[in-house]
Formats: sequence, C-alpha cells, structure tokens
Amino acid sequence: MRALYLKGPVIGLPREIPFRADREYTFCRLCGEMFQPELERCSDDEYTPDVRRASFKQQRWWAEEHNKTHPDWEHRQFNNSGRFLSPEATYRLVPYGVIPLSDLVFDGDSAAAGLEAPRISTFDNYQWHD
Repeated sequence: MRALYLKGPVIGLPREIPFRADREYTFCRLCGEMFQPELERCSDDEYTPDVRRASFKQQRWWAEEHNKTHPDWEHRQFNNSGRFLSPEATYRLVPYGVIPLSDLVFDGDSAAAGLEAPRISTFDNYQWHD
C-alpha cells in the first residue's frame, strides 16, 4: 500500500534552531527522530544540484545508521503494520508538518497520536549538530 502524507509548514520555529522546513530533511518512521544536514541550510545562491546530491547522501547515511538503533523485531513489526509512521513517530512529527493522512484515516492509534500531538514542536527529536 502506498502512503499518502503531507509535509507542511513548521509553526513556532525558534530562531536558535537551524532548521529549514522548505528544504529536505529525513526522519525515522519508527521513532520520529529527524535529521537535516547543514548543507540544507545554506543560502539559496549556494543551493546547487551538487549541494543537493551531497545532502541526499548525508541523509541516506544518517538513515542507515539510525536504523541500526532499532532492533530487527521492531523493523519487522512496523513493516507488517502497514503504517507509514508508527503512532510514536506520528506524535513527534505532526508538529513539523509531517501528516500521515492514510494512517490517520485507517489506523485508530495513529489518529489518536495525531490528535494528541502538540501543534508547536519542542525540537527534542531534531538533530542539527552535524
């Protein structure tokens, strides 16, 4: 099943948090931890195709390394669930504008997590130190 999800704006972004919601970032679909390479925070003039490719490589590296922090059984259980995001990840990512529409419609636990999620992030799950 293909998942339908949205990436919307981030509300209440503190100035000291170097995050660009209009640029690429990646996140863990199990726990909701996020990562955005420093390359994604460069100026618009410096944001070239080469920078985008290098950023993509860093995001893939982070995702591969982060996946190792979850045990195999957790990956299997999640893959069998049919969800795009786990309810925990939904709760942590909704404040960043990541809305898993298909999960919210078809899964009661995810719908509850989405409704209970704060509307402004505390940025506790975002890694900006590269």
